[in-house]
Amino acid sequence: MRVSSINDVKVYAVNTSKTLPEWITDKKKRKLLKSDPELRGRVNLIQDFEFPTAATNINITEDGNYILATGVYKPRINCYETDQLSLKFSRHLSADVVKLCMLVEDYRKLALLGSDRTIEVHAAYGSHYKTRIPRFGRDLCYNFENCDLFSVASGPEIYRLNLDEGIFKQPYKGSSPEFNNCTLNQLYSFLAAGGTDGFVELWDPRTADQ
Repeated sequence: MRVSSINDVKVYAVNTSKTLPEWITDKKKRKLLKSDPELRGRVNLIQDFEFPTAATNINITEDGNYILATGVYKPRINCYETDQLSLKFSRHLSADVVKLCMLVEDYRKLALLGSDRTIEVHAAYGSHYKTRIPRFGRDLCYNFENCDLFSVASGPEIYRLNLDEGIFKQPYKGSSPEFNNCTLNQLYSFLAAGGTDGFVELWDPRTADQ
């Protein structure tokens, strides 16, 4: 990649440049990168890193080896392997994905919040479980401590689907008329939800069910 500046505007030119042979050792690769500035400035592009119309969610797995993305049209989820710079798999879905939530450190388990009020759990082989929530969902987050999958929607309730037991627990009910997003503090396990009235409400999932 070459960078030039025209009228204080940087222009990045991505073109064919030197590549490293796959058969050389990691030690020799590091040595070549130190000695050759052109190799250090190269950009590696992932093949098929696109959707026909638009991408809606992009997530990097905790181990950094995979990129999971959802998009349209038609609704689908793609998994890219960063080491190979290529598409690992692609799955078509029945509805647009509002939110993608990782359940483990890699691509093998994930949850999808659909625009048709569905929550779909995927495993490495494909769709594993699908259920429906009463209102149209807006956000998802996952509690690794007790396997609760939280979902906020167009209402005051925060739905709790326990993936270990496979049941819905009693939902939390907030004072906001609707919630737009939610997140979980992984250190203290506090659940925070942002309401349409501009307030943030907190719950402690470690306490008894409400």
